[in-house]
Parts: sequence; structure tokens; C-alpha cells
Amino acid sequence: MHPQNRPHRVDQTTGDFLFQIYTLLFEAKHLSLRTKQRTFETAADSNNTWRVVSISQDALDHINNEKTAKGLRRAHILSRSDRAKYLFGREEPLSKNKLLEYFFEHDTVALVTATENGKPGSGHWTRLYAVPEGILTTGSFSIYARKLDIKWVMGVLGGIGAKA
Repeated sequence: MHPQNRPHRVDQTTGDFLFQIYTLLFEAKHLSLRTKQRTFETAADSNNTWRVVSISQDALDHINNEKTAKGLRRAHILSRSDRAKYLFGREEPLSKNKLLEYFFEHDTVALVTATENGKPGSGHWTRLYAVPEGILTTGSFSIYARKLDIKWVMGVLGGIGAKA
């Protein structure tokens, strides 16, 4: 889990909608796991999807050196395919509360380098640091490092250096 996970919580109407979609997908035995995963993720897509809650040491160094987040990746600690297996590869569907809790607990991401993201799993990532609310939030698929973000990165790295 991320050092400071901040999962999104949906409102009642959205939760009911997502549970209906989940139930329909769960019961659709003719659909592949990948189709169920992609369909449910699309239904759950919002401004809060793939929220960056942690950043690797290598990604901090990248932003500090390059003054950009270009080339970095949003990465899930639990793979999206493993999350889909948990949601859909079971005998009985999850309850609405369990579904929403599990899905969104595992929808947050770490910002890592392309090299770190290029291998399965997360055990090989460099140390993760918590990213506070409001930092590294710009962009959709890609993250853009604003001046505010770069200043925060430099502060984190300065604090790390002071502790060494």
C-alpha cells in the first residue's frame, strides 16, 4: 500500500451506478476478464482516477534533475489486472461497500520512472514518499510538474539530504 493512501470515495448515486455495472459485468459469463476490467474502469473514471499519492526516489531525482515529470509513469502497486481478478474471478459478487472500498483503495498510484514501471510488480521500485494533496495533480494520463511541484520535490530532497 502507498505510504499515504487517499482513496476517492464516491457519492451514493455514483456508488449505486457502479454497483449496477459491476453486477451486470459479474454475471456476463461470456465476457473476458479484460473486457470486464476495462468496462468497469471506464465507468469509474473521474477526476480522481489514478490519484498520485506517492512518488519513488528515482522519480523525485528525475523531476529535480530535469525540472519536468515528462517520462514518468503513474503505477499501481497492485496491478489493475490483479484487481480485476479479485473483483470478477470469484464465485459470488462482492457487496456494494466491499466493491467500492476495494476498487478505490487500489486506484491510487505512485509516480515512478519508466524503468521502474517496466517490470511487473512494485518490489523493485525505489523508496516511496508520500505526496500531499494538491501536489502532482496536473494532467490526465501524463503528469505535468508545475513550479509548485518542483519546489515541493526540491524540499523533499533537501529534507532527505539533511537526514543523511
